[in-house]
Amino acid sequence: MRRLRLSLLAAAGGVALAATLPAHGQSLVALYESARAFDATYQGARAQYEATNARAAQAKAGLLPQVGLQAAASRTEARIRTDQGTGPRDFIEGKVAMIWHTTGNLTNIKNNVKFPFGVSMLPAHQRRGSPTGGGNFHLFKGANPAQQAASLRFLRWVTSPERAAAWSIATGYVAPRPDAWETPAMKDYVAGFPQAAVARDQLAYAVPELSTHDNQRVAQALTDELQSVLTGKKQPKDALDTAQANATRLLKPFQKS
Repeated sequence: MRRLRLSLLAAAGGVALAATLPAHGQSLVALYESARAFDATYQGARAQYEATNARAAQAKAGLLPQVGLQAAASRTEARIRTDQGTGPRDFIEGKVAMIWHTTGNLTNIKNNVKFPFGVSMLPAHQRRGSPTGGGNFHLFKGANPAQQAASLRFLRWVTSPERAAAWSIATGYVAPRPDAWETPAMKDYVAGFPQAAVARDQLAYAVPELSTHDNQRVAQALTDELQSVLTGKKQPKDALDTAQANATRLLKPFQKS
C-alpha cells in the first residue's frame, strides 16, 4: 500500500551541552569546543599538558588537560561515555561535565539542572555538520474520504506555527517552520533562554538523515565503529573500513545481481 509521507513538526538535531563550571575530565570533543571559545585558556592548558606528557605514564591511556573558565590546568582522567540513554541524567546529576545529545532533551535538562549550563553547536574541523531526524505522519491510500479529510485537518493543525512553537518549547526539538520562530510565544522563550536557538541556527549546516534499506542495522554498524574511534579502540580508517564492510554485508540481499 502506498502512503504519503509528511514530516513531523519537530526535527531532532545534536548539540553539545556543557556546565559552565571547571570540567573534571573532558573528551576530545569537549576540549576542541573549549579551544574555539577560550583559545587563550586552551593554549595555556595545552602547554602544560605537553610539558608534563613525558612524565605521565598514563597519558596514552586517555589523560587530557582540564580546561576551565579560570584558566586552571591540571591532568585528569578522561572517561568517554557513549551511552546516549544515560547522557541527560548523568549531566543533570553532575556526573559528566559535557554531553553531545539530541536537542529533544533540552527542556528536560533545563527544568532539572541545579547549575548554569551552556549549549553550543557541534564542533567542526574542516566543515560543520548536524544530524537530523524525527518521526513522520502517514496518510494511507486506503482511508475513506471522511478519514482522509479528518487526517488532513489534524495535520494542518498539528504542523501550524503555533503548535510547532509549543512543541519546541515543551521538548527542545527544533521547530522546522521558520514562521514558528516568529510567534510571540517562541520569541519570548528564546529571549529568556537563548540556548534554545542554537539547534535552529545549526540547521544551516544540517545534512539529510541516513536513509537506506535495513536502516537501523546499517546505522548501528556505523555507530558502533564511531564509538570505537571515540574510545580510542580503533583508528578512524580501520573503523570506517569495518563499518563499510558490515553495511555492504547487510545490504547484499537488496542488491541487484
